Amino acid sequence: MTQQDLDLPDLNWSILRDATTCLTCYFATALNNWSIRHPYITAITLIYISDNPELLLTPLRIARYMCFLPFRLILWPFKLLTRFILYIVGFRRQGVAKGSYASRIQSRRYGGYVPPQSTFSKFQAHGATDDYEDEDEPESTFATPVSFMAGIGVWFVLGRARGWWY
Repeated sequence: MTQQDLDLPDLNWSILRDATTCLTCYFATALNNWSIRHPYITAITLIYISDNPELLLTPLRIARYMCFLPFRLILWPFKLLTRFILYIVGFRRQGVAKGSYASRIQSRRYGGYVPPQSTFSKFQAHGATDDYEDEDEPESTFATPVSFMAGIGVWFVLGRARGWWY
């Protein structure tokens, strides 16, 4: 095998961008034509999405999780190693363990007061977190805007069906 066989060809980004734009426009036009033919089904669907925006956002969240899964699998052993080291030193889920190296440092250096942004407080917070805790929030920040936009879409589709605008 030669080096020329191993080199990847250069992508023509303008053609890729044009194809993506064309597919997006085609999909939007097809969706618009379908909503003109079936305005009440479209309005009911948009009302349901407005009431429950997680219906639309859950597949996007799953896709994001699957895209970042290789990175999570690569970083997982390092995360466990740091948790294990903090556990050995004395940072536990209940707090600093009695008689540990961390408790001796806390009593000698800080006494009863640990500054909020100190390294020791960050170790305490990291040691007290759950091993299987995920950073994802239960409620998406996009839920309210998606709900609002779906509500506007209902008024637009029904107004177009009533002949208020075209």
